[in-house]
Amino acid sequence: MSVYRMTLRFNLEDAEERSAAEYLQSLKHGDCNRFVVTAVLAHIRNENANAVDPTLLDSIRRIFREEMQALPPITDAALPAIPAEEQDEQSVLDDLELFG
Repeated sequence: MSVYRMTLRFNLEDAEERSAAEYLQSLKHGDCNRFVVTAVLAHIRNENANAVDPTLLDSIRRIFREEMQALPPITDAALPAIPAEEQDEQSVLDDLELFG
């Protein structure tokens, strides 16, 4: 059997590291090895699952562009008219933003 040895050091002043060290100390030797292996593999699988496939992003971008090109252009006639009173209120608010 080929064995790979590793030494871990924990900062016992850090609450999370102290908690992890205490938990590992409570395990039997074989259980500790199995726990570490399982945790490392779970972390690797989680990172791989969260990785974004660049071909998927390219497909989404292509489909989005195609769908946007299929839409009719937006004209001023298609936009709802804003009543003059609301335009005046908005103009005042825009001016007030200039003062910070």
